[in-house]
Amino acid sequence: MSSTPSRLPSALDHHLATPAAGEIIGIPDYVEKGGALVTPPAIKGLLGLWTSLQRKVARVEEGSRLRRRLDVLARFVEEAQEGPGASAPALREAAFALLYFLKGFDRIPDAVPEVGLVDDAMVVQAVLDRHTPALRAHWSRQQRVWPEEL
Repeated sequence: MSSTPSRLPSALDHHLATPAAGEIIGIPDYVEKGGALVTPPAIKGLLGLWTSLQRKVARVEEGSRLRRRLDVLARFVEEAQEGPGASAPALREAAFALLYFLKGFDRIPDAVPEVGLVDDAMVVQAVLDRHTPALRAHWSRQQRVWPEEL
């Protein structure tokens, strides 16, 4: 993957950079709205940030549930972005979760010990809650065993 930073569509960048000011929005709704803003150019933008994403994922405790989940979403985005489901909600929302992890406005700053990645984990969990069947189907098509510990 390229390490050259790419621009994201402005509406997506704005959604990632803006807390839910003035409105109460649940994480699943936030993910759904964010996923709807992920376009093929946004996925290309994410791929342009892949090295930065990999570095940040590597800083998450190895073997942790969040790390395993991020690895699954990253692998899915990397493999599915050129396939027939390239515009599927599962792919768009998985890409959104990775973008949120990488550059989203953190409701809880990542540097806060013990809880800094809770908001990131909640966004990832929302994607898994919404799209585990699609992710599992992809894993099956790739002849891999789905990691049950997710």
